[in-house]
Amino acid sequence: MVYLEINKTNYQNGKPKLIEKMNKYLSNKDAKIFMLIYMEGCGPCNETRPEWSKLKNILSNKFLSRQDVVMVSLDRDIFGKLNNANKEPMSFPTIRFMTDSGKKMETYEDSQISNKDRKIDSFIEWIKLKTGENNITISEKQPRVHKFNKTHKKKRYGRKSRKQTGGKWSAKYKRSINCNRPKGFSQRQYCKYSRKK
Repeated sequence: MVYLEINKTNYQNGKPKLIEKMNKYLSNKDAKIFMLIYMEGCGPCNETRPEWSKLKNILSNKFLSRQDVVMVSLDRDIFGKLNNANKEPMSFPTIRFMTDSGKKMETYEDSQISNKDRKIDSFIEWIKLKTGENNITISEKQPRVHKFNKTHKKKRYGRKSRKQTGGKWSAKYKRSINCNRPKGFSQRQYCKYSRKK
């Protein structure tokens, strides 16, 4: 898989060859191109772009080694420089799949996937559908997220955690209660029922 990020900054900083590279893929009949066209300052675009860029880190190495699949993130101001830029996007972000030298095109919103929420899982489902690749497995490059079960509790100051009773009183307040001389009804009840003997 080839991942291209084409924006105004890298285009103006001497990387117009990215457009040449993209035009080469657009003229290739066998290339399967997934294109995100965004506009700077667009709120929905800013939410979608990070999810789109996760694809290069999440897809398996076997899938990433394919040269016929191209993922592109493209600024709308650069879109006109493409050879097959015949259909200008009307809304942003526009997400398209193109093949057969740009003659066959489908937008993400018109696809047949079940959930079109512009999240990484939906993008993977769409890629599977369009490439016919069923074993796009998650890469092991992703950082592991440690999940703790409900019984996991942090120990404080080296003491064992214990169940607190007696309402929302702080542990410090509970230790300060003198059960030989309780002050008031609440402290008497605490000493009578909740205190460990």
